[in-house]
Amino acid sequence: MARHIMPVSLALAVTASLGGCAQTTYTGMDKKESATPILERRVAFQMKQAFFHNPPSCAAVVSKSAKVPATIRRAVEESVERHLATKFRRAIGGAPTRRIADRIAIDLDHPGDRRVFAKQTKCDGLVEIRLDAVEDDYMVLWTNRAVGISLRLIRASDQKLLWQARHKAGRGDGGLPFSPLSLPVSITRAARVKGDAEIFYSIADDAVRRMMRTLPDTRHDIALH
Repeated sequence: MARHIMPVSLALAVTASLGGCAQTTYTGMDKKESATPILERRVAFQMKQAFFHNPPSCAAVVSKSAKVPATIRRAVEESVERHLATKFRRAIGGAPTRRIADRIAIDLDHPGDRRVFAKQTKCDGLVEIRLDAVEDDYMVLWTNRAVGISLRLIRASDQKLLWQARHKAGRGDGGLPFSPLSLPVSITRAARVKGDAEIFYSIADDAVRRMMRTLPDTRHDIALH
């Protein structure tokens, strides 16, 4: 009888799916990161004192990602905008930010143009999005889809870093076919994740929500203004 050896990566992924619930841990970015356990979601972040001295009341989304599918970029930008609205009195999404920059002919990669943007919009906070990784793996019996995101809050007037965070979130499904009857079930579960056109919106929201937990809500705290 022929024997089929499952790749180590797939075996580990399936082990994770069977091993219980994952937990989220928060660590400082200045700490040396050890290998992340399979059942741990790790968020690294850094809060600067400059944020508390003069926090912005508005934040605009600036995407600095390399070329990635437009659907994924849009999913991340829209999630960041939604969560910024729970932290600041006003938030400007990625698409409106680009339209404003085009209309007033500025380059938001240039510090001087960022100051112009801040004056024109009365929005001094810029949240830079960088997509560090996009994974979309389909192995028939297992599907893995993930996004690694880094966020940085910059004050446009002086280019000071106020806050930053990074996190990788993902979804996977499938399983080890322990019997002939379980084989089609594993294939179906893996195909369901692969075929979900909206799953990256959910993954992006998971990642952004976890990172935004480390950013203070400035809307009602007088001490922060």
